[in-house]
This record gives sequence, structure tokens and C-alpha cells, in this order.
Amino acid sequence: MKRMVAALVFTAACALCPLAGPAQEQAPVYSNSDIEKYKQQRDSRPAETKRDAREERRLDARQAKNNLERERWCKRATTQKKKIEKAQYEVDSAEKALKHEEEKDFHGGKKSKQLQGRVEQARRRLASEERELNDLENEAHRNSVPPGWLRCQAD
Repeated sequence: MKRMVAALVFTAACALCPLAGPAQEQAPVYSNSDIEKYKQQRDSRPAETKRDAREERRLDARQAKNNLERERWCKRATTQKKKIEKAQYEVDSAEKALKHEEEKDFHGGKKSKQLQGRVEQARRRLASEERELNDLENEAHRNSVPPGWLRCQAD
């Protein structure tokens, strides 16, 4: 009788408390139709990131500073390039005048000596202006200036 009561209690306990071993619950599966039921109208728009006004002002200030720097480097390079063009023009005109004088006078007079001096002076000035442009490019490189700024190209 004790065995029977024990068996009955054991059977009742097994029936009321199922085993948690191999019979585990599976995760629910949702489809697009399930999602559409609960979708709200605001979910269709992409999420907008809000920046605070302080951050916007900082970005605007940085951009304005970069624009001023770009203009400054562009003006410096443009001015130097114009000086080089002017010096090159002077070299060309002095060489042309010297050639014209040598064609007129085969012996080489006082005027041709002056013109030769003028050509040499113009060449030295051209070399000096080219060195200054090279120094400007080196300075820009040391200051991490993008190369397009010296050529007046926008990003």
C-alpha cells in the first residue's frame, strides 16, 4: 500500500511538473505582415539627428575660418605667380631687344653690353621670384595646407 501511494504521488508530481529538458520553447517568428500591423507613420521617415545650436555654431565657425585661410593662400600664390609672369615677360623682352640689337650691329657695341646686363638682371629676378614661390609652397606644406588651395581650387 505504501508503494501504491508513493507511485500515485510520483505520477501526480510528474503530471503537474513537466520536465524542462528536450521540450524547450521556440522563439516566436515574425513576418513583415506582423510588423506592418504595428508600424506607425513616423517610422517611415529616416531618423533625423539633432545637433545642438552650440555644435552648429562651432561647425560654421570652422568652415568660415577654413574659407578665409583658403582665400589667403590663394591670394598669396596668385600674387606670386603674377610676379613670375611679369619677370618672364621682362626676360623675353630683354632677350628679344638684345637679339634685335645684335642683328643690327655685328661688332657688339655699348648698347648690346647694356642689353646683356638687362637680360642677366631679368633672369636673376625671375629666379628670385621662382624661389619665393617655392618657399611659399614649402610653407604651405609645413602648415598642412591642401595643394588645391594654392591653385585656387575648391574642395
